[in-house]
Amino acid sequence: MSYFKGGRICFVLLLLFSFVVLNGCTEGNDSSKAATNNALVLQNEAETISYSKKLEVLVQKLRIINDENMDSDVRQNKLQNFTQDLNLLLNEPESVGMKDGELVEKFDNNLTILTKSFSLKSGQLNVRVMNYRAPKTVTGTIGDKYTFIQWWSTKRLVHAQMIEDGGPELTTDFVVRDSDQGIQLWLGGYVSIYHPDPVFVDLWELSGQKWTEKGINVGKMKLPNAWELNKDMNEPIILESRQHDSIGIEVLDHGDGFFINSDDSEQNLIIEFSKSGEVRIDSEYSTALNTHSERQSYELIQEEYSKNGIVIKYPQIIKLKDIAKQKSLNKILKADALEGLQNYADSNSGVHVEIDYEIKRQSERFLSVQYTGIRYVKDAAYPSHMFYTTNLDMKQASRIRLRDLVKVEKPFIELIKSGKITAVQPEQQGLIGDFTKDDLIQLLTNADVTKGSLAEVEMESFSYFTNDSLGMSVPMAHVVGDHAEYKIRFAQIPENIRQNEELWSELSSVVDQSVSDVGGRKLDTDQYEVEESQSFQTTLEGFGKVRFVSTYGYPEGLRKFFFFLLDDQGHILYSFPEFYGNHEWVARFGGVEAVAFKDVNKDGLKDVVVIANVDNGNHGPGRVDEFPMAEIYFQKKNKTFTTLPALDQALNDQEHNQTVKDVIQYVSEQRIIVN
Repeated sequence: MSYFKGGRICFVLLLLFSFVVLNGCTEGNDSSKAATNNALVLQNEAETISYSKKLEVLVQKLRIINDENMDSDVRQNKLQNFTQDLNLLLNEPESVGMKDGELVEKFDNNLTILTKSFSLKSGQLNVRVMNYRAPKTVTGTIGDKYTFIQWWSTKRLVHAQMIEDGGPELTTDFVVRDSDQGIQLWLGGYVSIYHPDPVFVDLWELSGQKWTEKGINVGKMKLPNAWELNKDMNEPIILESRQHDSIGIEVLDHGDGFFINSDDSEQNLIIEFSKSGEVRIDSEYSTALNTHSERQSYELIQEEYSKNGIVIKYPQIIKLKDIAKQKSLNKILKADALEGLQNYADSNSGVHVEIDYEIKRQSERFLSVQYTGIRYVKDAAYPSHMFYTTNLDMKQASRIRLRDLVKVEKPFIELIKSGKITAVQPEQQGLIGDFTKDDLIQLLTNADVTKGSLAEVEMESFSYFTNDSLGMSVPMAHVVGDHAEYKIRFAQIPENIRQNEELWSELSSVVDQSVSDVGGRKLDTDQYEVEESQSFQTTLEGFGKVRFVSTYGYPEGLRKFFFFLLDDQGHILYSFPEFYGNHEWVARFGGVEAVAFKDVNKDGLKDVVVIANVDNGNHGPGRVDEFPMAEIYFQKKNKTFTTLPALDQALNDQEHNQTVKDVIQYVSEQRIIVN
């Protein structure tokens, strides 16, 4: 009995021991799971910290590179490490979680970044192009540039590649597309080792997970004379203006090429790429632009009527989205160009006619065409000079006549006779005074009508408009040219004379020089000597197409620099503020070294950079050798230019005045606000 009792006690103790052991094992398993979970969390945190640390290390390396007090060898070594490590960092998925602006700010605004998303056959592709420009104090005067391509379909499939290692190209825009060859990447931007602002276009193809540079067939590219192609390099191709004008490049709206333009609007180009990879240069587009700088959604082609000794060339519109409107507009253009030919249908009429046209303005809203030529009738003593126009409202698909723009009444006539208008042929300036006010009212009220024969057309008046002026033609005797042509700037036409506010709001969309700033007088070449080699045709937002001239004047017997904007008749549109180097120094003859037209402070208005050599004017003891002085004329919204004396002083005292590139590089690091 006692044995059984003792056994029962042992059994109870055994159960209690077993419970404790089992409970301990369970707790051990839970601890193991917790430890595993904690390890995963720590691992994830470690990866996050690792990315953050890499980012901070990169930023510190960049700051060492930029520190001009550091040893140059140290900075050079850090530059190599920085570019390599940045490429590695961009291969990590965490990097695409940061927006462009965040990355730029993180790297102290030393990077330029552009990200785009493209829909391809294989799905959505995100592409980021990143530029880094190394300091000149590390890499030399070129200032080496490094370009990185980062691409991803999802945030877990991120790739990056450095495709430009210390070269001169700076990518500003790009496009990705599916082609017959696969996924292609077109890069466009600027090159700094040639004349100011040449541009490049570069082709890359994606193979596996790597971009490979491809050559572009330049053999099929036909450039107008004003452009130059650098044929020493097929990849990339480099285009520049033979006049070394400032150049711009941007992606076309449809994404299969680039729009390239120079300061001279006649030199605009479109470079397009076909699905098979061929390259086409379209220079006809620039001919259509002619005297303006506005972009259009349509193009012009030339048609020709040739029959029985009569040849008339006229434009026709193509690629307008509204086909019905395009047909209606083309009908007007053709009818106006060929008006009056019914009288000469007979091949024996003995009439010879040759007429060509010029596009005076072409924009989304307006098209102004001017026709000129000769008409010769058999047995006549002399040929007649023909002049007529067609002005179109592209929006309304209708003609615009002079009386649609101005009130042809006494105030307008008085404005004309007051001398505000300028004759295209200077010798005809005073002829407008031979008309009475009533004659002019009758002529101009009925302007822009081509009804009747060509002979009757000769007796009519016509109008046209450019990007900044209104033109008018009135009939004259043959001995003085058959017609006289006059122009008046839009800004000189008061509000009370203008007709149709809607038309004027768009007609004057190109900002005009204010009346008070229009000198109206011709440049006095007895007072100012023009340096032709540093005088250029250009297009400025506030003025349209103008001629910038560099001159020398001699106030108080000392040679100084003076700069002007002139119209196509040589009249002064604007006199620039006094050149910085004029204050204490004497201009070197032939001393204007460089002129550039560039939006230096990125406010959408093109500025003027001038570098010219000066000395102290002595040629004996005390002579100071010539040295450069730079000046930046910043364009303002009120159609004037201004200078910043403190900036001028710093620019020249610190000798950032050797080249236009030096000037722009220095100013790009400043915060310049003039508007």
